Amino acid sequence: MATNLYDGTAGIGLFLARLAQLTGDPIIRDTARAALGQALTAADPLFSAGEYGFYSGLSGIAWACREAGRLLDHEALAARGEGALRLAARIAPNRQRVDVINGSAGLIPVLLEAAAGGDEEALAAAMRHGDHLVNLAERTEQGWSWDTLGMPNERHLLGFAHGACGIACALTELAPVTGREDFLAAAHEALRYERSHFRPAEGNWPDLRSFVQPLPGGDPPCMLAWCHGAPGIGFARLRIWQLLPGEQDIVSEAETAIQTTLRGLTGTGLGNFSFCHGDGGNADMLLLAADLLDRPALRQQVETAALSALDRFEVPGLPWPCGVPNAGETPNLMLGLAGIGYFLLRLYDSKTVPTALLPGARASSAQ
Repeated sequence: MATNLYDGTAGIGLFLARLAQLTGDPIIRDTARAALGQALTAADPLFSAGEYGFYSGLSGIAWACREAGRLLDHEALAARGEGALRLAARIAPNRQRVDVINGSAGLIPVLLEAAAGGDEEALAAAMRHGDHLVNLAERTEQGWSWDTLGMPNERHLLGFAHGACGIACALTELAPVTGREDFLAAAHEALRYERSHFRPAEGNWPDLRSFVQPLPGGDPPCMLAWCHGAPGIGFARLRIWQLLPGEQDIVSEAETAIQTTLRGLTGTGLGNFSFCHGDGGNADMLLLAADLLDRPALRQQVETAALSALDRFEVPGLPWPCGVPNAGETPNLMLGLAGIGYFLLRLYDSKTVPTALLPGARASSAQ
């Protein structure tokens, strides 16, 4: 059984901890603690393997345990999460580990959260990973980008999970904490690279992976998901706008991502409700936008789409379509039922339940 946040027990445990905190159900609480305890058994092997990633590695497990320990008033679980994060902070940066899913861009926000509590080791590690990203950037006339796939002859990716704006988001988080202007400059260069590929007619950004089926004319297609395309780019732009509220380009691109994602959600949808590449993740970005931009009408549209999904699947007792082949059910966070449940908790109380699609995100009441 996988232990990570993406498709393992850490993600399931995190969802159950948030559910237990809202319901007070002791069985759900104990199941959450057991799931996270199982995830922590991977701490030493992940440390030895150098897997510090947020969704795929040690820092995501650490963050889930720290969050769950706080939610459930379980000091021992939180302390074990702190210990796991210290291990992640001590792993040297790896040139094959740079993106949000498995690399430095996902780790940095979690380290900064720990640093805000006075953890100097976490701050030093965050700076090491920031330097790592700056040093690995390919610098061209279009802007800066990164080989996140470990494939030197491939075009560098756009988007949040594996691409330029996920890295830009992490560097933007890091700049004000460290006072390092070079981190902010690198973030702007990453956004410039992404901007150079924008397709106005589609209101979207292409998926540059070479193994994705091209369009009939040979151009790469645009996905509509957290991992690739406008929804994930919307997440990045919204977070960067929080940090850099005066930058009009960021606001404009966020609005484009919102409108493109909304058209997809209120149209035919994607055929599954997963966080990673389904309607759940897309709706979650719109919910974040509704809260940050004070757009109640946008929230109402998200609620309408969610109620429609409940009527289609929950009421008749049908399986929820997940982000796996043939859309069967799977229990995990980013592809399955834990993520669907997590989104419904966000819809119930998005002030208390922060998004799981921005690494290290905290509830507004915990800021």
